[in-house]
Amino acid sequence: MSRSFRGVPVSPGVAIGKASILTAAPHGVTPPRPEGATHEAERSRVEAAIVRARDEIRELRARVAESLGERQAAIIDAQVLVLDDPALRAEIEARLADETVSAEAAASGAMRAFASKIAKSADPYLRERAADLTDIERRVLKFLAGTAAVGGTAAAEPAIVVAHSLGPSDTVALARDGVVGLAADLGGPTSHTAILARAFGLPAVIGLTHLAASARAGVTTIVDGDRGVVIVDPGREEIEEAERRRAAWLRAEAVRAGERDVPAVTVDGVSVTLRANVEFPEEAETAQRFGATGIGLYRSEFLFVSLAPRLPAEDDHFRAALDLAGRVSPHPVVVRTLDLGGEKYFHEVLDRAETNPVLGLRGLRLCLTRPEIFVPQIRGLLRAAARADVRILLPFVTSADEIHEVRKIVAREAGRLQAEGTPCRPDVPIGAMIETPAAAMTADLLAKEADFVSAGTNDLVQYALAVDRGNPSVATLYDPLHPAVLRMLRFVVRAARARTRPVSICGEMAGSPAMVPALIGLGFRELSCPPRALPRVREAVRAASASAAAREVESRMESAGIDQEVPR
Repeated sequence: MSRSFRGVPVSPGVAIGKASILTAAPHGVTPPRPEGATHEAERSRVEAAIVRARDEIRELRARVAESLGERQAAIIDAQVLVLDDPALRAEIEARLADETVSAEAAASGAMRAFASKIAKSADPYLRERAADLTDIERRVLKFLAGTAAVGGTAAAEPAIVVAHSLGPSDTVALARDGVVGLAADLGGPTSHTAILARAFGLPAVIGLTHLAASARAGVTTIVDGDRGVVIVDPGREEIEEAERRRAAWLRAEAVRAGERDVPAVTVDGVSVTLRANVEFPEEAETAQRFGATGIGLYRSEFLFVSLAPRLPAEDDHFRAALDLAGRVSPHPVVVRTLDLGGEKYFHEVLDRAETNPVLGLRGLRLCLTRPEIFVPQIRGLLRAAARADVRILLPFVTSADEIHEVRKIVAREAGRLQAEGTPCRPDVPIGAMIETPAAAMTADLLAKEADFVSAGTNDLVQYALAVDRGNPSVATLYDPLHPAVLRMLRFVVRAARARTRPVSICGEMAGSPAMVPALIGLGFRELSCPPRALPRVREAVRAASASAAAREVESRMESAGIDQEVPR
């Protein structure tokens, strides 16, 4: 009898295969120290297992570098750093001091203790890193036990990896061995698993909570990365339906890729520019395949994540921006400066924990207080802008003074680069991201200081409506078409136009075909969305009438009693 599990869809598509259960050793089940085994002998066993685990992870890293590039491979470096962490080694050594504790028990206990501390963190990003420690523990225990593999199915048949938690190196190893989909109990959209699944194009659903405990190896499993559903032991009709959806999805992908050069023009002749939101340069290939005219939002946080705990240097920012620009030339690349903060912030970047981080030191606020983070990024982008169409987008702007402060930093660093004889572009375009009510309602003031503006509706809607869209208790109140949101977005468009500033929208609304008519009606003529959403957004643009959409928006506004204010 089939069972369905609902989770978080993080990589689109439909996959059908046999379940491959990836498991760690049962909690607390480790062998006792062998009779007569000395402290030194057990320590040597741990060291040998760690060396083998490190070698295996490095081999996997090389495979990622070959498939996806160096920046994605850098994700796995964090695991090597954990293995070499002096604090972890000291914890293992302390546990081995007990003459009854085996190498397995010491290694497992120390790693689980570290993972437990991280899992209790208030920061969701750090909580997701607990999966890395689970992955490392599994590998070390594997070599201590002398086994050759953990979980897995024959490479000849399509496999769905099912795990309670899935480390990035697991993802990579199995992705090369016939895996067609991923399903995990733990994790979130920012987890390494989600990032790598999208990069490999594997349908994936995570946040399933209890799937791994009830799944059985070899059982047919369906992963629906569009709907966020996993079906275990599906019936014949469910399999046939999944096969139809998968075939239709693949056909549609091919057709849409073939329409990449079809212009995004409404039925009444209004042209709309479509750009892509990406997290790392390699995604530009998908964006190009679906006809993006450049990158409207490059989330530079991924560079920080991939190099953590080391902060990116000037050259890292320069190479990343130039790499991305080279992939989409002659179209532009808009690089959002570091936007760690709120639910995304690093404890190792911030000096302290915050009681309400969503309203705390995040985005541009953080960057302006941490020049050792911000200045190298500005310098790297100034250098890249001298060689390609690279633009800078400032996140979480709340006042024109902040933009003015950034301009002073840009002018100072451009002067220094020129004095050093390093080519740069002092007049690099600087944009303001509109994602707070304060920014939206002073968009006319921000447009005086900024060269362009871009609406980030994910945060804007949440802040405007005081609704956490991830909270099921209030999820129904999350309404992007709420009169307050429409009023702010219309004001942003009119303020930008009054100052002859380009205006775009790069939030989740821009990737929703259902929202496209409203955005066109509000006056947006540039939309930036996830690469795979581009074909559907293009279809929505071509099916819309700009004049009819504008009338519909005005009707909504009049019904809500909103006046027709125009910024001066």
